[in-house]
Amino acid sequence: MKVTLEREGKNVVKLNFELESEKLTKAYEQACRQIGKQVRIHGFRPGKAPRMVIEKNVGTDYIKNETLQNLVPELLNEALFKENLDIITQPEYSNIEFNLGEPLKFEAKFEVRPEVKLGDYKSIQVNVPEVTLPEDAMERALKNVAETRSELKAVEGRETQMGDTVVFDFECKVDGKVIEGGKAESMVMELKEGSFLPGFCEQLVGKKAKDEFQVKATFPETYQRKEVAGKEAEFDVKLKEIRLKETPAIDDELAKAVGYENLEALKESVKAELEEVVKQENEARAQRMVVEAVAHCAEVEIPDTMVERERDLLMQQMQRHMESQGQDWEGFASNPEFESVKASKLEEARMRVLTSLVLGAVVREEKLTISDEEMGPYYAQLAMQYNLQPEQYERFTRNEEVRRQVAEEVLTGKVVEFLVSQAKISYVPDECTEDHDHSAHGHGHSHAKEEGKSEEKKADAKKAKKKAE
Repeated sequence: MKVTLEREGKNVVKLNFELESEKLTKAYEQACRQIGKQVRIHGFRPGKAPRMVIEKNVGTDYIKNETLQNLVPELLNEALFKENLDIITQPEYSNIEFNLGEPLKFEAKFEVRPEVKLGDYKSIQVNVPEVTLPEDAMERALKNVAETRSELKAVEGRETQMGDTVVFDFECKVDGKVIEGGKAESMVMELKEGSFLPGFCEQLVGKKAKDEFQVKATFPETYQRKEVAGKEAEFDVKLKEIRLKETPAIDDELAKAVGYENLEALKESVKAELEEVVKQENEARAQRMVVEAVAHCAEVEIPDTMVERERDLLMQQMQRHMESQGQDWEGFASNPEFESVKASKLEEARMRVLTSLVLGAVVREEKLTISDEEMGPYYAQLAMQYNLQPEQYERFTRNEEVRRQVAEEVLTGKVVEFLVSQAKISYVPDECTEDHDHSAHGHGHSHAKEEGKSEEKKADAKKAKKKAE
């Protein structure tokens, strides 16, 4: 086989293939035999029909296509190994010349991984702004615990106030007609600014249970239902009940209600959890800053195509998130601000590509590998996440997509851990620490992780699970 290599741009390679006619004929005849075993031909047992009969039944074009499907990947892999090319996109094939008795000719064009020149990644020094607990962290955390045990109780004999929760029926009209889905019974809503439609809640303040009245509000111009977007609506409202949230006192009774012997035991648990949160956030900050420092001291020319593909991936993640929240993606995409959002994702995409390339280069330089034992905990975590049965688990862990995903995550963690172990890390005071909301017992806190990427991996794992099943 003859292969010639041409380079186009920063990282685009084109390979020109020419395979001897004898080898092409042999591959064609092998494809005929495979097809003969799969296709029923009258008068012949499977695999016994001669080539001419098979050609007449399925056509030479079909056989040629099967020949190429079998032959081309093998030829490409051989050339990639010989030329030491690290391919990162699916090849585009063109100029295929397939005539029996003549050499097979075709071209394959693809992108290869850009060369990375690592800096002194083993001597990184970073000053990490240290997260510390604000003075009221315990108080806020205990309030959050109390909030989980709060109850809504009906109140009587007074008018509604902002902060109340109300139960009401309504009928919504636009241009004098009830809109589709414009009726609701016993709707429950907290009266707070910005709920429902702008100005709606404010008009419910000062009313009493059993009052019937009219509220006017305007749908936003960006409302997902185009037929009512920007239009004023009239709501016929019947207020049925006023409820007020009652939060229990922070005492021994509360502690017992959430599974602790007394308030002191609850506080000890909350303190341990808060300290663990801070520890994890500081470790995450250190990891992120070390990786960024390693990336910035490397030299690599990143092709625009790689950045654009990563940006498209970020936009797809945003679309999935919006649609999972019931938001109108198409409406957002037609909004004038969409292009500015899309443009803003370019720098994030560039940093993600740079980080990926540099971490990959460190893995190769340090010859880091992973074992099945290291991947085991990740498989177990995914199995619990998707509630896999024992018979599903084995298929799940054999799935190539799952194995690739888990291997990538484990190897990324390993190379980051290696870089952190080599770096000199100093923690310095963080003036913004008090802006962090450290909570406990089921209430959210910030993590220095790429949530978009995490969601993408979860989505990939779901697809892989379906394939495994």
